[in-house]
Amino acid sequence: MNHHRSDFMKPFQKIEDELKQRDPDWWDRILSAVPELTDLSGTPQPKKYHAEGDVAAHTRLAVEACPADADPDLLWAALLHDIGKPLVTKDEGDRITAHGHHVIGAEIADQILQRLELPAVRKDKIIWAIRHHTFHLSWNHEGPEDASTRHRRFAADPRFPLLLQLLRVDSVASLKNPRGMKAYELYKRLRDMVVSS
Repeated sequence: MNHHRSDFMKPFQKIEDELKQRDPDWWDRILSAVPELTDLSGTPQPKKYHAEGDVAAHTRLAVEACPADADPDLLWAALLHDIGKPLVTKDEGDRITAHGHHVIGAEIADQILQRLELPAVRKDKIIWAIRHHTFHLSWNHEGPEDASTRHRRFAADPRFPLLLQLLRVDSVASLKNPRGMKAYELYKRLRDMVVSS
């Protein structure tokens, strides 16, 4: 009897393979496996920060910005980090907002990853990164030395490196964003500082 590896794979493992290999039709197969992602198409984003287009275009670029040998948890975080945007995006003509998308997105991602049978330890780490992926927007630090004790404690969290990597691919996928990679570089320095102290 000849069994393929895919016969024994959990649902999340098949999707992880797609996210790693990214052949020409990878996005369509991901949409079939995770139908919640279809609503990303047509969900607008402010052009000033997202010249790449809608949330689907941004999400694809974020996954494609992950290195070939990326931690699979990063692939999931990149895929699902903006899953909450379709529910909260408001297009008010002169400005587009998606307030609270990180919180509702974490809840949706939790349901998706449970359904796909991702191990709880990994799921919780990914959900944490999604819930906090906009942290830098409220911190407004000029340098690592500006961080409060609470911020330093947050940067010392063992899950913070995943959040940093998500911040990096999110920044790469936000074409022409004037803030660009500055936040990633700043908080990487903060992480290095708290780990070495």
